[in-house]
Parts: sequence; structure tokens; C-alpha cells
Amino acid sequence: MIATPVAVACLTSRRLHLILMPTEACNFRCVYCYESFALKQMKPEVVTGVKRLLTRRAPGLSSLALSWFGGEPLLAPSVIEEILAHARSLEGGHPGLAVTSDITTNGYLLSRSMADRLLALGVSVYQISLDGPRERHDRTRVRPGGLPTFDRIWENLLALKARPERFRATLRLHVDRDNLDSIPELLRILAPEFSGDDRFDVFIRAIARLGGPRDAALPVLAEADSAAILARLRDEAARLGLRLAQANAGDPVCYAAHANSFLVRADGRLNKCTVALELPANQVGRIREDGTLELDRSRTLAWSRGLDSGDAKELACPLQGIGSASRQTVLV
Repeated sequence: MIATPVAVACLTSRRLHLILMPTEACNFRCVYCYESFALKQMKPEVVTGVKRLLTRRAPGLSSLALSWFGGEPLLAPSVIEEILAHARSLEGGHPGLAVTSDITTNGYLLSRSMADRLLALGVSVYQISLDGPRERHDRTRVRPGGLPTFDRIWENLLALKARPERFRATLRLHVDRDNLDSIPELLRILAPEFSGDDRFDVFIRAIARLGGPRDAALPVLAEADSAAILARLRDEAARLGLRLAQANAGDPVCYAAHANSFLVRADGRLNKCTVALELPANQVGRIREDGTLELDRSRTLAWSRGLDSGDAKELACPLQGIGSASRQTVLV
């Protein structure tokens, strides 16, 4: 094995963060989505590789964070359960290890029974998106064929609220020129249900062009106006008693800039960022079935360049300005 900064960081850090895509399929066809859904459920050899990686790293870890992403991760709950059950068994065998888990889901499959399964495995943080009140939301966050989704998500949110367990649920509200006038109405709908529950907060975010096939037609907010518009909406949410979530709260450094954070694709490819999945510079290696990581040294180091430069923009979003580099493969 070649001793490189990448290898040293991956092997010696006592913290490990894996973003896992148990499937890259999705039951939604949101109009602004940038994913292709070409890959389906995570391959068995990739699941095995993840479990073996965790087993190998567990003795030296103090913190293991497992984030579930997609596609829609709840289309493959068996993968989530298999990996999380393994992680929990490692936690039990290593008293110094703390395992945490979160999930980004569209909420459509987050039924009472699904929440039972996830909470039992320690998935304690949820992010669920809404694009406005029912009529507005159902124009953009749709199932194949344009079928609506709001009512099922709302039902699941109320069922989650009725639970006694402690968790955190962030309601991510997307804003663009077309739904801008409807977001205050959505806030008024949310407030009576969630303003008194400290487990729920709202994160108000403008949609962006992230490489999807409909990018050119997206009604994104003008850059000059976006900050003021979002500030007004956040002020309105706070006035209604809703808790506000902050992006990267407590950590101005993007997960992708950390040397100990990787996105594990359903086919075993390793990325650093959950956006621009097919960008060559964002494909930094593979996970092998034996649990070792095959990493492209130059590409991996490029994502952590802000840690050396101290540049706030590179730390906040290393995807900006990322480029291809000469390749040198290392194993860790």
C-alpha cells in the first residue's frame, strides 16, 4: 500500500462518514432532478464490502456516521437493515464506538411500519422535501406519470409526529419563481402541526440547476434576489413559531471536503459529492468486496484542497472549480 495523505487520513481518522445509496432507483420524477436512475438496488458484493470495511475500521473508530441517500433509499429497506444491523453489532462489541444514522427520503414510503424499522435501528435524523401546499407540490414532486404525492407524505409526517421517540426531522422547502407566492401558505399549514414540536424544523432552500435534463427550463430565483427572498421566508417561518434549520450547522466544511467521507454508489463506485454523480472528477474509486477501498489519489485529494488552502469557498463547496487530474490509484 502506498503511504499518501489520502491513505493516512482514511486509515488514521477516528471518524468515518459513509453516504450510502441502497438503490439509485426512485419512485418520484421531480421536475428538477439531476439523477438518471440507471442503477437499481445495491449489489450484494457491495453490501458485503461495506460490512467488511466497517468491521475492519471499527476497532479504531470513535464515530461512525451512516447516511442513506438515493434515488429513494426506502425502495431498498433490506439493504439499510442489513448494513445498519451489522454496524449496531460492531457498536456493541466496541464500547468506544458511537454509530449514528440519518436518511434523506421523499417521505412517500415513510409509513408507520417503516418508521418502526428505521427508528429501531437508530435512524434518528430525517430530511423530507416539500415544494408548497398540495396543489403546488403536486406539480413538481410527482410520481411517474405525474401522479400526486403530497397527501401520502403529509399523512406520514403526521404519523411520525405522533410517535413518542426522540428524532429530528427537517422539512426541506424548495423555492423557485413559480412557487414563491405559495410558500407562505405552506408555512401557515405547517405551523399548527409542527411549531410546538422541537423534533421538527424547516430548511428553506432555493432550487438550483444541478445538471438535470430540464435545467434550462427551471424557474430558479435570480441570484441577485435569492438571499433576500429566502431571508423573508425564514423570518415568516420564525414568526409562525417554526424552528429553522441551518445548512451545515456547526460545521462550515462540506462533507465532501473531509478526507474521511465517501459516497458509496449502488454499483460500488465511490464519489465524494451527491451532486454531479457522473462527473469524472467526482468518481474517486471503488469499494471492493473484501472491504478495501481503491482510491484515485489525485481526484480524492482535489476534494480536500480547501483544508490546505483555507479557502472558505473551497471548504463550503469543493465541487466548485473541481477538475480532472492525473490519476494515481492507491489502496486503503
